[in-house]
Amino acid sequence: MIEQNFVQRKAERGAKSLRTLSVKSVASSLKQHGLGVVSLTIDVCSKLLSRQIALLLDFLADDSIKSLLSKELRWIGNQRKAGNNVYPFSRAIEFTQEMKRVLEQSQSLENGLDWCRSITTEMGNTLTMARMVRTARRKVLSDEMPFLSPTDVSGVRGKDQGTVNSAMGEKVLSITAVEVEENISAVLNKPDPDIVQSFTGVLKEALLEHEDSFMSGFHCMLPALCLCWMDASLQGKEMMHKKNIARGGYYTDDGFAVGLAFILSAADQRKMYDRLNWFKSIQSKYASDEEDLMERMTAEEKKKDAKIAAAKQSSWFSSSAVDAVEDSEELKNLKMMEKRIEGNRREMAMLFFSMNEATAFLRSL
Repeated sequence: MIEQNFVQRKAERGAKSLRTLSVKSVASSLKQHGLGVVSLTIDVCSKLLSRQIALLLDFLADDSIKSLLSKELRWIGNQRKAGNNVYPFSRAIEFTQEMKRVLEQSQSLENGLDWCRSITTEMGNTLTMARMVRTARRKVLSDEMPFLSPTDVSGVRGKDQGTVNSAMGEKVLSITAVEVEENISAVLNKPDPDIVQSFTGVLKEALLEHEDSFMSGFHCMLPALCLCWMDASLQGKEMMHKKNIARGGYYTDDGFAVGLAFILSAADQRKMYDRLNWFKSIQSKYASDEEDLMERMTAEEKKKDAKIAAAKQSSWFSSSAVDAVEDSEELKNLKMMEKRIEGNRREMAMLFFSMNEATAFLRSL
């Protein structure tokens, strides 16, 4: 998201590299084909985003989902009245399990949290694609700036002789040069299309067409969606280390964070999401798990040290006695749990940082 690069998820059969799309390559294409492609690309992205939003609203319009979200909204309201302003991690797990149970019982729903996550990711990728094209347009225009005349000829025209005197009093420009300069300046000074405003309008139009959707409760799904994204991200990174990389193998994906930030901003639910204090809940949960894990590891290390001391006393060779004492199964499991907790903490931290950054660049667009 920072470098504005798209990376191919999986290489084609027989390929030894992945294809990438960057601002530089898009700018080269614009120089070749002209800037008229920019408006067409924005229009295509808008139509694609409209279809994705319609699919998401259809999912939220289901009676089972609306009932589940209404129940979660009431629970959050009761907790807030009781003075509990932090959405607990355990509640997100319960909501995920309840969502799976509802989807299994409902015959009209075949999609779940994974589908919502993929749709949100596609929405974020659509936004970043439009942003990349706009950045490439700015790069093309900035590259053309050195070829412009440094003389300010705007609004200055000769009335009688058909010539214009520059501010330095030495250089004389013809009327044709002034017209060319004004035409180029008009192109360079043309404002960029307001991408966020147009895409926000697409979401609001979709909400008017899908009045039965329960979009006001979307922020209740975010904790469960974040956990779903974390599991998918860790699984994708693990697949990258395998010899035969499957379709789900990837090492980075910022589209989900951008999609969440856009939905929250366009639907005016950013404040409601912030009131959940979800990031604070995640930090406290992993800190508590890590503290408990360190206590258990310390106890196991003491047991191991006692075994080593006993082995040294019963053997003439202290080094061989130390090597003979291996880690217990409990200690091995605790070390694996420590790595897993650290990985989960890192993934969630990257997600929240990406969401904050996406919110910032959505405001600047």
